[in-house]
Amino acid sequence: MKTDLIKAGGIIFAPMEGVTDPIYRETVTEVCPGWDVLACDFLRVPNAGHYPKKHLIKHLGERFYNDPDWNARTMFQILTSPNAYTVEMVKQIQEVGIKWIDLNLGCPSNTVCKNGGGSFLLKDLFTLERIVSSIRKNFNGRFTCKVRVGWADGGQFSDTIKLLNDAGAEMITVHGRTREMMYKEPARWHWIEEAVKVSQVPIVGNGDVWSALDAKRMLKDTGCYAVMVARGALKTPWFPMHYYEGVQETPDVRLMMAQKFLSVYAEKMLASGVHEKGLVKQLKSVTRFIFDELPEGEALRRKVLLSQSTSNIFNEINGASLC
Repeated sequence: MKTDLIKAGGIIFAPMEGVTDPIYRETVTEVCPGWDVLACDFLRVPNAGHYPKKHLIKHLGERFYNDPDWNARTMFQILTSPNAYTVEMVKQIQEVGIKWIDLNLGCPSNTVCKNGGGSFLLKDLFTLERIVSSIRKNFNGRFTCKVRVGWADGGQFSDTIKLLNDAGAEMITVHGRTREMMYKEPARWHWIEEAVKVSQVPIVGNGDVWSALDAKRMLKDTGCYAVMVARGALKTPWFPMHYYEGVQETPDVRLMMAQKFLSVYAEKMLASGVHEKGLVKQLKSVTRFIFDELPEGEALRRKVLLSQSTSNIFNEINGASLC
């Protein structure tokens, strides 16, 4: 089974709301090269009206939009619901020239599910089929889906995978949790293996991939085609160094990489006009896991969270001790 979306054994930086915006992805491409695919945080399909062309391009990022290679290697993830203007937005995305749509069928948020989107659609396969088919019929570019195992259990999981195949998805990412599991329990990788057996299109595994060793074990244990890394990518944006180059990380290297990544990220946010309050908020958001495995990582994380300015944050980060 082959696909031109990503090479076998490739790695995808997962879509994460409030994180994988263009500035963050630009930082990743410069400081942490090697990711095969990057993903935008999802964009909600409106229930009325439409987004201006410039808004769609801004969400993808001007740099990614104007670079043919990265335009083709960036998932433009959308989140829709039964009454949303899905067809209209899909047509608009195609007219704008964005090359890849990924449909979010996994978001477990109460707000999203209350409005009939994300993993809520796994409860109604008739509606799901209608939405997926309508996207495929109106979009000539790359079309993929990211899905959870189900709402409360995996009773309809195989049927869901078959439905997505038949409705035209070219690749399916399986997060090995139900919606009700949220992130409270370990991901069940056997569901990824089940999807591989059922699907005629490539399956990407997702869930509890924290290291290069985890990614390689997932490929081996499940037979999945490629791996999507989410919280593990927040922890280690330079994940490709470990996965492709076999770098053995020491605490000194981890701290140095964290300092470099966060410094470039802050510089890019500042240059794009993000104000001080926004800088502080975003730096705190993306450092949730990045200090893991440092001897004083938890203490450093607390200091960052208590900081009230970017200068305070970088004083703590750059003055961190490994003792």
